[in-house]
Amino acid sequence: MTGSSIDTENAAGNRRPCPSAKATRSVKVQAANGQPINPCHPARARQLKRKKRAVRVCRHPFTIRLHPECPAEALQQLYEEDKAL
Repeated sequence: MTGSSIDTENAAGNRRPCPSAKATRSVKVQAANGQPINPCHPARARQLKRKKRAVRVCRHPFTIRLHPECPAEALQQLYEEDKAL
């Protein structure tokens, strides 16, 4: 088949076309005053929401806002995660 630009591995279904799509998932985070801060992993956002330390602001793109009562604790968790990477 001359002139064909189809990759046989991808066409046969042996590989996923975009394996890094999951690696780019992140949740935008806002401080209590609405200023954007570092994004976090979706699991961390669920944890903050479950512990009532954050609320959902927007669905697309998913954004959470930290509560003013406990911003230091929540921010410390976010930055510890970044340092570990």
